[in-house]
Amino acid sequence: MPQESVTQIIQSSKAQAEMLAQLEKFRRTVVVMFTDIKGSTAYFEKYGDVAGLMMVHQCNDMLRQIVEKHGGRVIKEIGDAIMAIFDECKESVHAAMEMQKSLIGFNAPKPEQDHVFIRIGLNYGTGLVKSNDVFGDVVNVASRVESVASPEQIVISDTLHKEIEPLKAFKITYLGRYALKGKEGDRDLFEVIWDEKRQARPASAHTVVTSDAKFKVVVPKFRLQHIRKDGSVGSEHELKNGALTIGRADGDLKFASDPQMMEMHAKFFVERGQLYVEDLSGGKGIFVRLIATYTMLNGDVVMMGRQVFQFREKTEAVAAAAATGTAIMEVASIIKEPVAEFVAVTGTGVDENSRYPLLDQEVTWGRNRGTYIFPEDGFMSRAHAKVYQRGDSFFLEDCGSRNGTFIKVRGKAPVPVGATVLVGGQLLKVVTQ
Repeated sequence: MPQESVTQIIQSSKAQAEMLAQLEKFRRTVVVMFTDIKGSTAYFEKYGDVAGLMMVHQCNDMLRQIVEKHGGRVIKEIGDAIMAIFDECKESVHAAMEMQKSLIGFNAPKPEQDHVFIRIGLNYGTGLVKSNDVFGDVVNVASRVESVASPEQIVISDTLHKEIEPLKAFKITYLGRYALKGKEGDRDLFEVIWDEKRQARPASAHTVVTSDAKFKVVVPKFRLQHIRKDGSVGSEHELKNGALTIGRADGDLKFASDPQMMEMHAKFFVERGQLYVEDLSGGKGIFVRLIATYTMLNGDVVMMGRQVFQFREKTEAVAAAAATGTAIMEVASIIKEPVAEFVAVTGTGVDENSRYPLLDQEVTWGRNRGTYIFPEDGFMSRAHAKVYQRGDSFFLEDCGSRNGTFIKVRGKAPVPVGATVLVGGQLLKVVTQ
């Protein structure tokens, strides 16, 4: 087959009215669930690949049985995650609750340090449901909702909440309004409480969290802790009148001896109940350490150890996949080039000769364990981070690395509580009173 541009694929698919009509036959409303195992990386590190794969298989097999018990169907497994669909909204939530409870028994025989947990995200909407896959916005939103969840947490979208709230069958707590990548406006997200002993908690994802008067969300008071080079906490700084500026020579907080700091480098401020940081450095940059799953944007700059990469995504390929009901990786095979890749960034700019294509649904990075390894980088952990694709998005997640995975701020960016921000050569941690 001759190589075609993605644009041609899109135009061709739109021109084929008959094909699109056929696709419409598959369109219906469903609940899409994503689950992800947390703690598997440490398990692999401790017991090796064979034992790790066996643990993931046993865990996901248990989850599969629960899905089927509640009338659902597992569509696929992606690494240590599963994607499932349900026709009944109520049953999908019952399944999620049973999954979380089942992990208690699954972990019981194991020492505490070997316990694994899952996070779950669910969304209700319309999608193209084929025999072996599901496509459309319902999947995209579900993947982003799951990325907001923390281990042992069930997060649901506003559309699913609307369907089950009248049933009064579940205890549900409002989390906040989130700006989900690629979606217009903010979306209300909710947590399903599956254990009365566990308190609902705000999600820590790197998304915009806003307050909403109707749900009586309390806006926290933010502080910045200066982290010393030995990891201990130094001075603390409050945001006076909701803002704090940092620089080498100017600002509320000055670091005169930091050669990596610009005269005015950063501004922290609160907007709609969310803390933001704004880059005022003129190019030096600010990096935020991941504490949760991050939805990648085309052009994002990522730092792992001493390695810096730029993420590139063919947005037209994503549109082609959506238009034709085709998996993104299948589109990559059509155009004979990767839909997304990382490109190395050096002190002089982007190195076009050092490319790392994302050829699988999950790609891992590490010093000596992963799809791409960097054995000479002593600041990179053995298994450092992973990038995975779900729906029309790519997600970045740290694998419990020693020195963390960082995203470079583009203009301004939300900073979740607990995250560490690299400003010049200084580390500042966000905490609340």
